[in-house]
Amino acid sequence: MKLVWSLIAGLGGLFFAVGLVLFAVDLQFFADARRTEGEVIDLRFTSKGGGAPDVAWADHLGRDHVHRSNIYSRPSYRLGDRAIIAFDPDEPENATIDSPTNRWLLPGIFGGIGFVHLSVGSFALLRRARRRREIVWLLREGQRVDATVTTITQDTSIRVNRRSPWVIHCQATLPGEAVARTFVSRRFWYDPGPHLRRPTLSVCYDPRSPERHVVDTGDLDPRRALFTRAS
Repeated sequence: MKLVWSLIAGLGGLFFAVGLVLFAVDLQFFADARRTEGEVIDLRFTSKGGGAPDVAWADHLGRDHVHRSNIYSRPSYRLGDRAIIAFDPDEPENATIDSPTNRWLLPGIFGGIGFVHLSVGSFALLRRARRRREIVWLLREGQRVDATVTTITQDTSIRVNRRSPWVIHCQATLPGEAVARTFVSRRFWYDPGPHLRRPTLSVCYDPRSPERHVVDTGDLDPRRALFTRAS
């Protein structure tokens, strides 16, 4: 799963960077652009009713141009509507309608998607790193209790390569408690049952907060056979 979250965070960072670049380019363009007023002479519609206008306008040298917008809006423009055109005086063909949508749509899409994926991926990686540090501490400093293995099942909430990982369920009654607790091991990408050497496993827990615990699975490697086919 670390690879998955790393890819999500990496793609999020890439999209966010693209959004920032588009934002900077648009900011520079609109800061340097000249503006003039044009007239909507045609409209192109989608099946859902959104319309994109064709705007006729003249540059600072009196040359006529038609800007065909690629941004469909709803409600759309109407024929004869006036629209402000921002254009590069050195390259008048480089022109667009000066509106908030035309300014910020693409930077907002790329930046928004990137920010969400970067945040989710980074949060998952940080949480994973925190859990790994917690496991190291629990294995070294936690109180141990023998837990009886009850079942070994597959976690069907996760699928990789059409396969779901296995988890070991075990039970133990902690000192001072009358009811046995159920503990669940980390995930395995193979059936760990045949590799268990005894019917119990050690559970390392924080006596101040037993919810913080880890099942010590010893030599069992949870990453083994991740991408192999089930026999």
